Amino acid sequence: MKASTIFVSALAAVASAAPAATTPQKRSSIDLSAFNQFGFANQNLQYFNAINAFDLQAFEQLAAFNNLDILGFQNLFAGNSFDINALLQLQQVALLSQLGGQGVFGNFDLSSLNLGGLNFGLVNSINSFDIGSLIDASLQPQLASVIQQTQLSTVVI
Repeated sequence: MKASTIFVSALAAVASAAPAATTPQKRSSIDLSAFNQFGFANQNLQYFNAINAFDLQAFEQLAAFNNLDILGFQNLFAGNSFDINALLQLQQVALLSQLGGQGVFGNFDLSSLNLGGLNFGLVNSINSFDIGSLIDASLQPQLASVIQQTQLSTVVI
């Protein structure tokens, strides 16, 4: 059994056993300017966000309503690095956003989780490997085109 399956199963069991709140109460306020308004400064991360359509509003709501400490993810949005650590943090944001959008966390207080502080790229110092060096510079206009088209389509809808 995969570790992710065990994790999701455990969260689902806890969520189903918890009493449902009638109206969620906003617990904290978030300054999105520190997170670049949840827009990625790095073009490659913007591209991944565009093609995967991450629900960053659900991520913001986990911080506002469930006290999730998202300060560890600040450099992911405001920084311009595209390395193993950035990809792994992006995966965390995507998973938390998806679970938050599904209502798995309900009215749980997530303030004790320190997910943004985890450093998954410690194996043989691969965390500092610049993945952007593997992407041909001639592809940057195509990436920008996909990002722009996706942003326009989300505004129209």
